[in-house]
Amino acid sequence: MAYAKALLSLLAFLCTFCCFANPVIIKHDFNSQNINNLYYSFEPTSLLSAQQSSHIQWQKNTGKPLNLGLEQRPVWIKFKIKNTLSYNTEQILSLNNPLLNDVQVYQLHNSQLLSYTQIGDAYPLYKRTIKSESLLVKLLSPANSETLIIMKVANSSGLRVPLTLWQPEAYLAHKGKLNLLYGLLIGFIFSLGVSCIVLYGFSRKGYFVYAGVISLTLGSVLAYLCGFGLRYVHPNLPALQQVMIPILLMLITLMFLPLQKQVCHPRPSLLLTIQKVVVNALAISLLFIWLLPNNIVSLFCLITTPIVLGFYIVTTFMCVRLAPSKPNKALLLVLVFFLVVMLYFTVAVMGLYAFDRSTLAFVFACFFGCTFCLCYSVMKLFILQRDEEVIAQQTLIAENTAQDTLLKERLKLQEKTRQELESQVDERTFELQVTLRELEEKNRSLELLNTEDALTGIKNRRFFDKKLVMELRRSRREQTPLSIVMLDIDRFKNINDTYGHIIGDQVIKAVSDLIKDHLKRPLDEVARYGGEEFVVLLPNTPSEGAQDIAEKIRADISVSTVTVANNDIQFTISAGVYTSIADDVSNPQIFTECADKALYYAKQHGRNQVITFPLPQ
Repeated sequence: MAYAKALLSLLAFLCTFCCFANPVIIKHDFNSQNINNLYYSFEPTSLLSAQQSSHIQWQKNTGKPLNLGLEQRPVWIKFKIKNTLSYNTEQILSLNNPLLNDVQVYQLHNSQLLSYTQIGDAYPLYKRTIKSESLLVKLLSPANSETLIIMKVANSSGLRVPLTLWQPEAYLAHKGKLNLLYGLLIGFIFSLGVSCIVLYGFSRKGYFVYAGVISLTLGSVLAYLCGFGLRYVHPNLPALQQVMIPILLMLITLMFLPLQKQVCHPRPSLLLTIQKVVVNALAISLLFIWLLPNNIVSLFCLITTPIVLGFYIVTTFMCVRLAPSKPNKALLLVLVFFLVVMLYFTVAVMGLYAFDRSTLAFVFACFFGCTFCLCYSVMKLFILQRDEEVIAQQTLIAENTAQDTLLKERLKLQEKTRQELESQVDERTFELQVTLRELEEKNRSLELLNTEDALTGIKNRRFFDKKLVMELRRSRREQTPLSIVMLDIDRFKNINDTYGHIIGDQVIKAVSDLIKDHLKRPLDEVARYGGEEFVVLLPNTPSEGAQDIAEKIRADISVSTVTVANNDIQFTISAGVYTSIADDVSNPQIFTECADKALYYAKQHGRNQVITFPLPQ
């Protein structure tokens, strides 16, 4: 019994030794290395049990990336990293499949945990240590030592775990070039899709819409395969990452049916009827398939999509046999490209072929060919249809040429009659334009007379009432103060009684000229309000500014002398000022009434002064 235990211990030791016979070696010239030689097991339940190699049966994977097909159980993976350098180094562990739900990475040194990282598309992007569309783990290798990497990988849509260890600078350089290339290809596919939709806007041909939507969806699939969907579209909804790819692939498959109908115009047949029934069944199932688990959705997509594509290829090939046009052949090539990609996905997902970085390159190449052939098909179809329309138009033109010859004489007579009529119309039109121009000039003169005071030449009361409503609206809209100054000549009746009404009119005109000289802005207006009373409208002017202008006018008039018929006449004015931001444009009398009250107060309390409303207590 003791010998048996010793033998088992020796075997466990040898197994442990063999497990790590080929660690990843870190040297001075290390840039990157694919980790294909590793061990995996489904037996461990925790990190502790995974470390106890004597109790776990580990399976060896060599020569190709780890691909376990549609396996649903979590898998434990382990390998070693040996740092031969005399200083600590950093590495980046890249999981070249961004479609993994949960990945836990443990780095151990002498059975002590150095680091722990949990990533996956089950977690929002902001929880990742390295904010990237790829699944990246930062590792630190101590100098002259070996570290053990143990990983636990769980995914609902199968286990495909291609691993690469990178030197950070090398990874950044590689990732920058790769993202640039993939970004250009995806952008080119998107641009082709957008171009087709734009062409639909000009031509109103339905096949451009289907080709554009299919191209955009193909570009979206590539973006999700690269992880760009999670990073740029829905970083906080990681659950959509895996389910979107099979749904988008099935949507593309569905959209081929109306596109085939418009491009190939297939004849009715039993096979075409069966194809329509199968496609309709797929469309109905797509309404509910997203409710199922991710692995069921992926498996359903991988089974049904190649079947439907097979029907498409057969029926399109029959159309090519009947009408071997270039659009039909290009569409057949599109379907073949897409079927090849779907079969490749099936083989890779089922675990029959290694899943690594070259997978994306192959898919990109196929999707690029698919999009290019698709756009070529609809463009060529549009050109052929346009040529047919041109030929039909040319035939119609040739048929009408004979009739045109018979109508030439009649057209000449009609042309002569038309020219005579046009000449008469031009003469009458010219006369009418002259009359209208004269009428407009008279209307402008009348309008000017209606808005100007005949004595002073300034605006009259009618103009002021209209202008006040306009400025009230501006004040309420822009929330700016509007000021009104009411001015009245003091003891004007005495001037009329002493010197006569003619001289009184000259005094009124002199006052209007003095007021105009103090208004500098284009929007400021003065109007004769009635008799010897004037009103000044000052938009966007605070109370202090309006009071200052009124005071300058009052002071200037008080020292001015009007000489009429050898009579030197001195006089003064009183002014009332009101300023407010308009609130009710339907009641403009508020402004004039308040200014008039201030003017009345100035008259009653000594004249020759400026009073601002509200009145002083």
